[in-house]
Amino acid sequence: MQFSDDEILFIKLCKGIVQICYRINRGEPAYLVDDDSQPFPKTLYEAFQGLSLKWILRDREIRHPAILCMVEVARKSVEEVEPDFSELVDFPEEPLIENMTHPSEECEAWASRYALNLEREQNQSYIPRLMAEIERLSLPNSTYTIFRRFIAENPFPSDVIIALFRSKNPVIEPVQDLLMQAYRDAPPQSESMPLCKTCGGYLDCAARDIEGCCEPLEGRVDRAPIEDTVICLIRPSLIELRLAQILEKMGLQVELWPELDKADLRVTLPTGDIWALDAKDWGSATMLARELNQDIIPDIGQSRSFFVVPDYRWQNLAYQAAFKSRYLGSLPVLSETELINRVKEILK
Repeated sequence: MQFSDDEILFIKLCKGIVQICYRINRGEPAYLVDDDSQPFPKTLYEAFQGLSLKWILRDREIRHPAILCMVEVARKSVEEVEPDFSELVDFPEEPLIENMTHPSEECEAWASRYALNLEREQNQSYIPRLMAEIERLSLPNSTYTIFRRFIAENPFPSDVIIALFRSKNPVIEPVQDLLMQAYRDAPPQSESMPLCKTCGGYLDCAARDIEGCCEPLEGRVDRAPIEDTVICLIRPSLIELRLAQILEKMGLQVELWPELDKADLRVTLPTGDIWALDAKDWGSATMLARELNQDIIPDIGQSRSFFVVPDYRWQNLAYQAAFKSRYLGSLPVLSETELINRVKEILK
């Protein structure tokens, strides 16, 4: 996906905010001195530099005199940070930081673009490197599925769990170092981290109505997922795994992440038809529409293609309205329930 200059600045701003919030919720200082003596996340610093230049050229003055001032304004509303960012979000009057230490879901959604798009171009994200290594080493494509499913189902793995996984799946040995990049060492006080044991994210999120989500950690953990793992891999995988389980119970053949993630699910119907599904669980309906307007599902032998959105997103009428007013694509976008109902009609 191609991004405008404003979109790149907004992605970096959101990424920096997410990094600060995750530091706080791990019990670390919000601002650390890195090797380059820069206390702020690199992305936040780059966003401030770019915005400062924009403000000087446009307004002849800097809108927010310091990074800390910009972060404080982000606790008030998106439009107060920069009016041009208003068109990038569903609700510009809402903050990017909620309850002082939580990034909003829209903030997290835009932050995910850094790992999936901007960082990917620099080959710094472990998922693109995993795909490249699988192809370079001629490993079976199932390596990717095994790798991804383990992370999705184990946000806080112990050393024993990881050792058992490796012993049962020797195919992942050549890429095991990339597996460990999905996690970071948890602090000694990890049992007090306000994180969900199911997805590794914050407890009060839009998925709290799903059974098993938003349950707090029950004890100390050895490792916790990095923020990109939560936003870009674990949360999207929950709907994919949920759909796979439902469709398999209906007697359908389902393949997860076929051909190195060209789609999320390849579903074979009794008629022989193949459906390609791409599930999208994003906190920003505006960003979702903008991306899907440019997105396709590559050819994996399918006769039909669908984008699928979680029920808990689609039942939010404001979210649904924001998406429909901006979506210009040709592929059908269905909720989980709508997809399952279509399958039931075929199976009658």
